[in-house]
Amino acid sequence: MIIALPSLQMIALRGPDAIAFAHAQFSSDVRAQANGHWQFSAWLSPQGRVRAFFHLLRDDDEHLRLLLRGAHARDMATALQRFVFRSKVEILVLDEIGVFGCTDAQVVAEFCGDVAADSIITGGPPCTNLSISADPSRWLMMFDDASAQSAPTSHDADRNPWILADIRAGLIELAQALEDQFLPHWLGLTRLGAVSVTKGCYPGQEIMARLHFKGGNKRSLYLVEFQGDHAPMPGTQIVCSRQPQETAGAIIIAATTSAKQTIALATLSDDLHAMPLQIIGQDMSATGARTRFD
Repeated sequence: MIIALPSLQMIALRGPDAIAFAHAQFSSDVRAQANGHWQFSAWLSPQGRVRAFFHLLRDDDEHLRLLLRGAHARDMATALQRFVFRSKVEILVLDEIGVFGCTDAQVVAEFCGDVAADSIITGGPPCTNLSISADPSRWLMMFDDASAQSAPTSHDADRNPWILADIRAGLIELAQALEDQFLPHWLGLTRLGAVSVTKGCYPGQEIMARLHFKGGNKRSLYLVEFQGDHAPMPGTQIVCSRQPQETAGAIIIAATTSAKQTIALATLSDDLHAMPLQIIGQDMSATGARTRFD
């Protein structure tokens, strides 16, 4: 089965200045990225907060695709357009592209022809794919409109195992309500290679360099298990049970398990992560160990 992932939307950057424009705006080293490969990247505010997090696909020297993890493509395209100025780059929202997840290499091969590995983008119109995990194996497949319409359909419930796999891998989606609130370090993005501190200027670069070379980061991304089978919304506050007035962090993404528990990725204070935690406004207490994604 392939799983429809409507929250993953796509933007294209096209033109002679596409690489230079992306390199100046995004947090990863776009110029060093090889054609036919992808990497994680982010668009930050001048204060270093994450506006958007995405898979950055470099098809060739004049064509990039941004596979957004949670952002609204039209809003981001409009915001990026303000920085184009005289650059020869076109920003397009690819509404016709359908994004799907798959865990079966044979199914990926059936639709895309070839199966991606590592950071290579594989296939071609009407379907390209990239590997986001080798153990367990998972692929993202991007179909054009006609192929997306003919792909096997999936129900909302089918997405839950995919979301659980993302959570266990420490791979976030950034809901619109969470945009421009968190540093990349708080979301585990530095671990994914989404941030460069050596490539030169981009929005938020000074903040990233200061944290890298001088330290001072006090929050991290954690996997936390909670009692209860009601997944809290992104942005829901987490407090320390012993000091309920003190905020320990916030939910980034959560999903329920077959054991009627909830697991979540949460950004937490490193000083409070081991304390008894509770989701504010809900009778849900953290249980078990917390995994930190450095």
